[in-house]
Amino acid sequence: MKSIDVIIPCYNAENTLARAIDSVLVQPELGCLWLVDDASADGTASLIRQWQQRHPQLIRSEFLPTNRGPAVARNWAALMSSRNHIAFLDADDAYQPHALQAASAVFSFRPQTGLLRLPVKGNNIPERYREHEKFAVAWRTFEMITATNTVFNRAYFLACGGFPVDALFRQLGGEDGALGLATIESCMVATLFDEAGMSDIGVDFYGHDGMYVRKLLDAMLYGQKREECDDTAMQQADAITQSIVQRLHDLHEILAYPHPGKQPLKLFTD
Repeated sequence: MKSIDVIIPCYNAENTLARAIDSVLVQPELGCLWLVDDASADGTASLIRQWQQRHPQLIRSEFLPTNRGPAVARNWAALMSSRNHIAFLDADDAYQPHALQAASAVFSFRPQTGLLRLPVKGNNIPERYREHEKFAVAWRTFEMITATNTVFNRAYFLACGGFPVDALFRQLGGEDGALGLATIESCMVATLFDEAGMSDIGVDFYGHDGMYVRKLLDAMLYGQKREECDDTAMQQADAITQSIVQRLHDLHEILAYPHPGKQPLKLFTD
């Protein structure tokens, strides 16, 4: 079975990080846990140092000097990792007991998979969302665009350019979705959402007042779109997604060329 590095971007996460770390360290398939502090203003950095001292063989830490956002934190650890497969978990979520075992099995038996998405179980989700007749559809959409349930082939992730770090997403969020949409157009995205009887192979998502999924649910279930997410912003986001797809297409053209090796060329001018 394949070992998997797990990457957790950390920003002001001192109240939830221990739960996330505990859920990762009990996974036998763990290669290394990367904790990237994004210039937190609370005790997160100190907590990370304590955990690394306790588990020096399993935990690596990085401390960004200024706050750059989760995309930069995730991408930095992905570059530092040397594992073939990397998983991303948010600092306020947690793995279920056999999450990485399921992921490792998928990549062992379906090595052509570029991205695996694990099921996400919502906790503390307000009733006004859960009781809506279209909640299941909206939640499935969330499962397909969030980062917290992703396990990537690392080479494919790097070829994508990682999570986009454009200023648009620093302002509005949604870099997870931009990359997620690009993966659907460019690779095999495996999902384990509908595995009957398999209730411990996913991610426990813990809702809170500032959760990004609230904005998605408000838009999908109640039509409450944010004013800043106008047509121009959506067009910009779509253009970024398509640039990722085009980058991967160009790479495929290079790798698929049937005659590798040195080829001297001559340039002709009129």
